[in-house]
Amino acid sequence: MSFRTRLRLTSAVVVCLAFTYIVLFNALALYSLTKSTYTPSSAAVHRAHIYLAYLGFKSWKCKTPHFSKQSLPLTALVSFPGSGNTWIRHILQQATGINTGSVYRDYILKILGFPGEGVQNSSVLVIKTHEWGVNERKKYKRAILVLRNPKDSLLAEFNRKNGGHIGHAKKEDFKQKWIPYFNDSARYWLYMTKDWLNFTGDLHILRYERLKTDPINVIKSLLNFLQIHISEKKLMCVYQNMNGRFKRPWKNVTDYDPYSSEMRSVLVQYEQQINELIDHRYRSSFRIRNST
Repeated sequence: MSFRTRLRLTSAVVVCLAFTYIVLFNALALYSLTKSTYTPSSAAVHRAHIYLAYLGFKSWKCKTPHFSKQSLPLTALVSFPGSGNTWIRHILQQATGINTGSVYRDYILKILGFPGEGVQNSSVLVIKTHEWGVNERKKYKRAILVLRNPKDSLLAEFNRKNGGHIGHAKKEDFKQKWIPYFNDSARYWLYMTKDWLNFTGDLHILRYERLKTDPINVIKSLLNFLQIHISEKKLMCVYQNMNGRFKRPWKNVTDYDPYSSEMRSVLVQYEQQINELIDHRYRSSFRIRNST
């Protein structure tokens, strides 16, 4: 067999292997999607093209996350769904090189950057949860409460439920499902937030909006709460690679606003209640910006 023939055969094998990898990777992603805690099973049929984009995801730029060999205090990373919990996990893993855990098992997250998904022990830096109640709170020594404007967080979670991790709900979804979803979820936002403000351990409040406008100082404050120090060089690396893989693309929805004036009024009242509780706990002017 000539050298050229062997070279062609080798090239053909490489191409076949690459094609097989692409097919298997997407098949696994789509299968995992149907098993995902946070993604509707219908998404695998209607939005399969989303997962082709995952082939282009970038490797970790700052630190490759690993499980901690040192026992860490159990720390809840708690939020209402749609408040940026996964984004903050990405930032923490970039900054510290330590995996973050979760009380859930989202297979898509586990495959694509969060190996600690489903882990709830002292080997992970923080543990994601959307749960609340005395039994949930008493599991943890520390807690980070992520607060996002409820108008935005409710909408983000509705998009996730109906469009997957990085998709958007359709207008038909809003017409059919929005009102009952809002009635249940708005109360959930209020009760869950109130409950975690009763946490008796060390509690750090992280404002989503402030993380977007002042990321450096917010990340510094967060790491200080976790008693972790990183250099300015590493902090800048985190800043330059903040977005992560599950940031939902912006979409112009100005032609359709799902919030009625009554809904907005309800959210303002809920925000005021939370502001009062925060002021009472911290005796400060740390407030949630009104959603109107």
